[in-house]
Amino acid sequence: MTNARQDELSLHMRIPADRCYLGNALLTLDGICDHFSVSDDSRGRIRSALETALIGSIELSYQKASGLFDLKFSVFKDKLQITVEDFMLNEEPDALEEYTHPSVEQMRQRLDPVAVLTDGFKIIKEAGRNSCYSMQFNLVLVE
Repeated sequence: MTNARQDELSLHMRIPADRCYLGNALLTLDGICDHFSVSDDSRGRIRSALETALIGSIELSYQKASGLFDLKFSVFKDKLQITVEDFMLNEEPDALEEYTHPSVEQMRQRLDPVAVLTDGFKIIKEAGRNSCYSMQFNLVLVE
């Protein structure tokens, strides 16, 4: 008999790429952790990884431009996967002419601290007008 949960979850949310909306993503994560009885240590590590990743993306790409984060939270048995796709909005073409997109190296440097907090980290699409990366976590459940 296994101790892994039998239910699954897939949740998608879209938030503006702005610090004032990070609380929405973290509140959603807290709800998922509550539902799956994730231990406080695991919850803290996952929360720190998500917050660090989103803040890093905002600081790197969205100081002078606006954008959105698409977040997908997926739980299957004892694994949580969070996929983050960010993309720039093309609201002000004049402002974007002066904007320099971050390089792949800048993006990787910004996300390095996140990778060490995860049990699996993968950059799916690198830099340019949007990027996408995935973080996987082995869930430690409260006994």
